[in-house]
Amino acid sequence: MNKLSCEVVEDLLPLYHDEVCSAATKEAVGAHLATCSRCSSALRKLQQSSSLPFERIARNKEEVAGLSSFQGYFHRSRVLSFVKGLLLATAVCAVLILGYAGLFRWNITEVPSSAIDITEVSLLQNGKIAYHVKVTDGYEVNQINGKMENDGIFYITPVRPVFKSRKFAELGLGNRYDTIDLEILNANRTDPSTRIKAVYYGPKDDNPILIWKQGMALPPATPTVEAQFTEQH
Repeated sequence: MNKLSCEVVEDLLPLYHDEVCSAATKEAVGAHLATCSRCSSALRKLQQSSSLPFERIARNKEEVAGLSSFQGYFHRSRVLSFVKGLLLATAVCAVLILGYAGLFRWNITEVPSSAIDITEVSLLQNGKIAYHVKVTDGYEVNQINGKMENDGIFYITPVRPVFKSRKFAELGLGNRYDTIDLEILNANRTDPSTRIKAVYYGPKDDNPILIWKQGMALPPATPTVEAQFTEQH
């Protein structure tokens, strides 16, 4: 092989160092290195840079393992944070929905007795007690609850949500004729031997209005009142 220049030898040094060049090239590079301090110095630097001590290699492995562990922890933390955020958002939505339903939909507020007007209490020909109820505060009545007490007192209570709505129609649960069937109320009692003693309209603890009690003689219903229930059937 012709005499090699330093530029060519420097390009061949990695192959010479790793012993992957041909025998002729190895011989030519070796001959050049024997007479060239510049290229010999370059070879020594290549040998030093490619031969890391064992401790450095072990430390590099530990650093790589630590980085992988941190990446795994960071990934798990992100997943955990996402799950926590999703659960929190779900809980907030549930609270908002329940709060809305509780305030605007659930009929949990009793109409006060002071806003209830009971008139035309009378006895129908079929034995039922008839009456007319009108809620006078101008708000809708959404539901009518009936509750039988153990002492034989029956309470009829109109209820509405916490945030009540203005009445949009003249007739409805808050303005109508209705009846009480004492036979059915007595039949539905847990202890049939105890008869209904009285019927009140309004909240139990808010001076409810008496409609009927034992021994009370009710006037017969007028033809107009009778007609209300004849038309309904």
